[in-house]
Amino acid sequence: MIRSITSVKVSGRRVFIRAGFDVPLKDGRVADDARIKDALPTLRYLIDQRAKIIIGSHLNRPNGWNETKSLWPVAEKLGEFLNYKVVKVTNKLPDYPVPHIYFFTQDITKGNYADLTRTMRGGDILMLENLRFYPGEQENSEEFAKALAQFADVFVNEAFSNAHRKDASVFSLPNLLPAYAGIDFLREIQALNQVAQHPQKPMVLLIGGAKISDKVETIENLADKVDYILVGGRVGNTFLKAAGYDVGKSETEDEVIAKHLLRNYKNKIVLPADLVVAKSVDDVPRAVTPDKIRPTDIILDIGPASIRKFSQLLKSAKTLVWNGPFGVIEKPKFAFGSKGLAQAFASRSKGQAFGLVGGGETVELIHQAKVEQFIDHISTAGGAMLEFLSGKQLPAIKALERNNA
Repeated sequence: MIRSITSVKVSGRRVFIRAGFDVPLKDGRVADDARIKDALPTLRYLIDQRAKIIIGSHLNRPNGWNETKSLWPVAEKLGEFLNYKVVKVTNKLPDYPVPHIYFFTQDITKGNYADLTRTMRGGDILMLENLRFYPGEQENSEEFAKALAQFADVFVNEAFSNAHRKDASVFSLPNLLPAYAGIDFLREIQALNQVAQHPQKPMVLLIGGAKISDKVETIENLADKVDYILVGGRVGNTFLKAAGYDVGKSETEDEVIAKHLLRNYKNKIVLPADLVVAKSVDDVPRAVTPDKIRPTDIILDIGPASIRKFSQLLKSAKTLVWNGPFGVIEKPKFAFGSKGLAQAFASRSKGQAFGLVGGGETVELIHQAKVEQFIDHISTAGGAMLEFLSGKQLPAIKALERNNA
């Protein structure tokens, strides 16, 4: 059993929290703060307990030290949420009478900076620069894990979005310190277990987005429990093509996978009844049935008949799981189908059914539809959520369980 950070005394101790602050930036500012908000319960708990907090996270996929991939904008946003001042530090901490977020700009492998954390006051936060600036992070380097371990007495994982990776800070570091799960990390596991192990029937799975290859293992693992699998987006296009429809110039993926799934689960996979198509995203759209798609058409959304058909199936469900939008939601005129399903999904959640939504684009859609408060669990972890639901043991979870053995 994984232990919670709330089960151990942390007052005055140095606690390294591996956060999942891989957020989008726009013009040097945080464009979506959902993952930062996920970590707030654990951070506020540690602050209340007067722990000395060290934060490590990655951001994007930098190739070495890259100022455009700095975590500084994340530190500023976190400071807004916690009402903390944020300052950059190099080789020593300023002596402030109230807690701050100290953003450490130096390369931790170029010197011994561990003593900085010993001079911190309870409630102070030292935030390290992007862990992926260091090759050792993604190489799962034992030496890099040791460099991180110098900063702390206790480790807590609050990066469920990175739980499917074997990075040094989530896989090797828990071997070197007493290791615990954060409040949101455990909440993610509990919500996903409710779906993977004990779903109430009927259960409906909505699968959209771009890549069917990323989702095939999840579909196969849940297939025996699921009553209906509703498909849309590029995933839906691929299923339509595999079913023999001409999808025009629409983007598709691996037809072989889709044909395999259609053969095995033909009574469960539900294709769109109609689609919104156009020659381009700037063209005038029209709704057509799958057999009326022209060679020059691009599928950009599901149509009104599909919304009605899918919504009817959602209304009878007791468990709902959704990953991937059903249209090009970046363009408002092609987001109607996904938003319609979001409203039907939300109306059924929190009471009549347990509703679980996951993945960056899907979460963005839920925010667009303004229904997030009506859904039981919204996971910002797309890849980790899919791998968990596919039945795989995630490396970060394995590391926490190993530490508790």
